[in-house]
Amino acid sequence: MKIKIIQNKYNHIFTILILSFFSLPWGCHPRQDRDKSAEELIPNSSVAINYAEGFRIEHFNEFTKVTINNPWTKDNKPYAVYYLYKEDSTGMDAGDEGIKLKIPISSLVVNSFSYFEFLYLLNEQHSIKGVTDGFRIYNSAILQKIESGEIIDLGDPFKPNIEKTMALRPQAVINSAYAQVDRYSEQLIRAGFPVISSLEWMEKSPLARAEWIKLIAAFFDKEVLGDSIFNDMEKRYLAIKEKVKSVSKQYAVLPGDNFQGTWYIPGGQSFNASLFRDAQLDYRYKNNSATGSIGLDIESILTQFGNAEFWFGCDAGTYGELVEKDAKYLLLESVKKRHVYNNRNRVTPSGGNDYFESAVANPDLVLSDLIKAAYPEQLLGYRFTYIKPLEEIPAREK
Repeated sequence: MKIKIIQNKYNHIFTILILSFFSLPWGCHPRQDRDKSAEELIPNSSVAINYAEGFRIEHFNEFTKVTINNPWTKDNKPYAVYYLYKEDSTGMDAGDEGIKLKIPISSLVVNSFSYFEFLYLLNEQHSIKGVTDGFRIYNSAILQKIESGEIIDLGDPFKPNIEKTMALRPQAVINSAYAQVDRYSEQLIRAGFPVISSLEWMEKSPLARAEWIKLIAAFFDKEVLGDSIFNDMEKRYLAIKEKVKSVSKQYAVLPGDNFQGTWYIPGGQSFNASLFRDAQLDYRYKNNSATGSIGLDIESILTQFGNAEFWFGCDAGTYGELVEKDAKYLLLESVKKRHVYNNRNRVTPSGGNDYFESAVANPDLVLSDLIKAAYPEQLLGYRFTYIKPLEEIPAREK
């Protein structure tokens, strides 16, 4: 059996961005005051964060401090720190270095599809001035604005057009910390454009990911609204979770699919594994300690998951496609029983997929999809939102 533990393909980033923060122009650093007493640096209040581990928000007299934690180190050194103020006259004598940013912000470049829904819920979708991979976007309102020129498509998300980005003069850029060395963010920071680093995908549960709406709400001075929206998300999710707590049998689940010879499945401490637990699905790697992905060969999949009742996240539209990709798929119990689902229920002809946009802000619907597939009697009136069963179309004749 061949098993290799790997990090999620996006989980390769070093702390070089933190070092870059220390050389920002435009006076983005709050000055240090060595005579300031320790008591004065104690926040007046903090935002309650119930699930997310990746950030914290603290309120001081004249500013709000937003800290994004570094998930790759254990020395408690933050990944990024932001000081949000409302008045130009604010004197920020905090003892730390970070990015000073006036709020509410009104213009953004968004290089992360998962924030579109957060911005929509906060009624701030109009602040988006630039995006990447425009043809892969599902949101119809954003697509229309790209067509009309109100929103600029900056190209490849891993190598956006830096000149076009700067020409937009955004007040901030939301960028996912994917790459090991992110030249795009480095260049923006050197030029004085604040980068809001997105690390919500590193969280360990669906509710933890959804709670990042509180972080982005702080940049728009809408903390109360962000908190209210999340509370509603939480209530809906927990209500759905409660529906399957007493199921008599837990069905085994197979996640993911084969990609270039390796089948990637979620680690036991990932948000997907948490989702399976909440849906009362038996996941073989539920006690695994990995937060990233685990890579298996097809033989290991057949051995370990051959009897799994359900397969979610299949990268095919029909059962015929499975046969064309690899006839070994026919040996899986989930294929024999026709219990295979993909994430293509809401897609555009050009490749946009709402699963990668609004799902993070609708964890209750993601959970409902799994429960509807495995335990349909628990959600009789519900229709799939993001997933759909594979179609019964045979393989093409060669």
